[in-house]
Amino acid sequence: MALSLETDYHVGSKDVTISIVIGDAQLGASVLKIDSKEIKRGDKIQNFNVGNGPKLKGKTLSIKTVVTDVNDKTNHTSVTYKLKGGAKDNDFYLDATVDNEGDSVIYRAKFNFV
Repeated sequence: MALSLETDYHVGSKDVTISIVIGDAQLGASVLKIDSKEIKRGDKIQNFNVGNGPKLKGKTLSIKTVVTDVNDKTNHTSVTYKLKGGAKDNDFYLDATVDNEGDSVIYRAKFNFV
């Protein structure tokens, strides 16, 4: 199963940061790229500095997050991408329910910096 999100994010004069929150007591890890260059990977991404707003303009932040259902109480999975430092702080929420215990969901997000 895969879910995708693509949206514009208006940068300002400050640095842009991102936090990735895996919900529902599930396990997840992410890979972040600016255009095609990997800038970060891991399971705990908190207030990661993506870059300076004016320098990011015209570039794209692509994120692939894989969430695996490890919570015995639910098959629901979710990811919240929290972008800060632009014209407005925004949270972007995606969720899906897997069919079987232990299944994974691939979440893909693209943020076009404008």
